[in-house]
Amino acid sequence: MIDIPFIRTTFLLPLIAGIEKHFGITSNDLGIPKRIIDEPMSLIPLSEIMIWLENIERKTNNPAYMIDIASELKFSNMGYIGEWFLSCPDLSLAFRRINYGTSCLQSGTTFHGEQSGKMIKWCYNSSKAKGRARLHDSLRVAIMYMHALRYYMGEKYCPISVEISGPPCGKGKAEAFFGCNIQWNAPETKVWIDMAILVTGNKKEFSVTRPIMMSNLQLDDLLNMPQPQDTAKVIFELVNYARYYGRPNVDFVAKLIGLSRQQLQRRLHEYGWNFTVITSYVLCNLAIKYMMEGMKIADIAKELGYTNTQSFSKAFQKYRGVTPYEYQQKLLERSRH
Repeated sequence: MIDIPFIRTTFLLPLIAGIEKHFGITSNDLGIPKRIIDEPMSLIPLSEIMIWLENIERKTNNPAYMIDIASELKFSNMGYIGEWFLSCPDLSLAFRRINYGTSCLQSGTTFHGEQSGKMIKWCYNSSKAKGRARLHDSLRVAIMYMHALRYYMGEKYCPISVEISGPPCGKGKAEAFFGCNIQWNAPETKVWIDMAILVTGNKKEFSVTRPIMMSNLQLDDLLNMPQPQDTAKVIFELVNYARYYGRPNVDFVAKLIGLSRQQLQRRLHEYGWNFTVITSYVLCNLAIKYMMEGMKIADIAKELGYTNTQSFSKAFQKYRGVTPYEYQQKLLERSRH
């Protein structure tokens, strides 16, 4: 089993926007391909996120940069998914929706509530978050929790206490933001609140929010989160991620998993797989996704790293039995009915 957690780009958009706004550091400065930002439902291995978070600290020379961009770290800055989280009429429903909804945005983690007497702990734990990045990741989620609480309770609301998975930073800025004491170096992230507010926590001006309208393609993207036991799906998404950096190759994917080239090839062989075949299969599926989005065949071929449209057409026909053009025509005919 290859257990690799993933995070969707949309869950990181508030962070990326905040870093650019407050520090002038762009996603390009961090080595993040533009296509990842353009595709908010793309899946990024957690190990890559950990590298980015530590890189931001080095570039800003600021261990408390998450606190400095706290104003941007809101679910509402994630787009329609974040707006859906906060469209509940009261805090209790939003609390529940965020906890189960985030499972489609980040895997290998837990978002949940734990009752302790008359208090409830809003918890987040990412066991595979390591090093300095664990501190930044913990602050990121705790801050987003706080904004959700203040959305319903008012901007002056302060929790009972907060636990952060990492060493102290910010020289009091974090305590000032949360408005309470912080326990640092905690085993997991926790925001302690009085359970009564889950009953009384309501927006001052309640209004009925229009339901989110999603296409079948958007719904497919949202629900498309690999489970740790599904090794084939994990490999599929690692190859999918690799193509943002050029034509997927076995060395790049092996590094993401933490294996040597030979170890990965042996592992694939045990499952009866071949890296070249997997790559072609992944690119074929991506081609169909882009067709459904209305992209031209020539542009798809270029986007997927084929040298020309003819080589793309040959590869596609091998797996779908028709040329890309013929497949696209079938999609168009189906959409008319």
